[in-house]
Parts: sequence; C-alpha cells; structure tokens
Amino acid sequence: MKNLKSTLAIAFALVMLVSVSSQAASTDKVVAKAREMVKDASPDDWQTLASAAALCIKKEVNLTEAKSWFEKSLSIKENSKAFEVAGDYYAQNNLYDKAIEHYVKSMLEAKKNNVNANTESIESKIVTAKKAKNS
Repeated sequence: MKNLKSTLAIAFALVMLVSVSSQAASTDKVVAKAREMVKDASPDDWQTLASAAALCIKKEVNLTEAKSWFEKSLSIKENSKAFEVAGDYYAQNNLYDKAIEHYVKSMLEAKKNNVNANTESIESKIVTAKKAKNS
C-alpha cells in the first residue's frame, strides 16, 4: 500500500510538471505570436497593435508590453478596439474606474463610427467592472 501511494504521488507530480511545462510553452507561443504581429506591422498600424495587446491580455501574459501596444495604438488613432483592450487590462489589474472609463470611450468610439454598432459586450464589461468595484 505504501508503494502504491508513493507511485501515485510520483505520477501526480510528473503530470503536474508536464502540465506546467505545456502551459509555459503555450505562454511563450502567445508572446512570440504577438511580438511577431507587431514586428511585421507598419508603423501606423494601430489595429495590429490593439490585436497583439488583446491577445496577451486575454491570456494574461506579457502585460507590460501589451500595455505599451494598446497605448501606442491609441496614440496613432483613438479606436474602439484599443479602448476596450485598455479596459480589459485595467479591470485585470483591479483598476475599475480606469477600466470603466476606457470601456465607455470604447462604446462611444464604436457608436461614433456606426450609430448601430452592437456594444452589448462592452456594456456587459462595464456592469462587471462596476460590480467588482463595489464589492
């Protein structure tokens, strides 16, 4: 029985090690992909910068560089995507007022470009951020 417990403990440890290794490899791939996107983009390509930032923020990796990408995207052109990505970044970092501010800007920018733009997902993020702020 003692040998069985030892064998199970070793097997569990190996499974955890493989799992952590594959997560690290996945993280490395996400960061590499995002950096490649930015490297291949033209200097004024605000869309790619916002997309690369969104990719990292969604996976919760490389957040410092992701922040610089959405900030650069917004400096090139104020756009709904980068404002939303900024909101996601700030919400992840428990900066709910800044998150809400950027989500509202995202929604306004989307409506400015298309009065019929569907902003339900952004509205939902605002509600979530407000609840988190008040909890």
